[in-house]
Amino acid sequence: MKFWWRELSGWLLIGLAMVGFVLVYEFCNGHFLTEAWVIAIIALVIFWGGIQLLKVAIAARICQQAQDRLYPTKEVKERK
Repeated sequence: MKFWWRELSGWLLIGLAMVGFVLVYEFCNGHFLTEAWVIAIIALVIFWGGIQLLKVAIAARICQQAQDRLYPTKEVKERK
């Protein structure tokens, strides 16, 4: 459960970046190119941060599962 917060915040950042990209698209359609590139750079950084959070959350979950398989608790050994 402790890795879900990272994953949820990663998806939230990706969604926020998508909203930024839609805003950039709207600015470009309205011929406001000088405003659009600033928001595009900010949206790219937010998107990159969301992807990084997702990668870290997934890697942490996989490492935890591998740790549980390598070193099972005594309760699991006694049940077998």
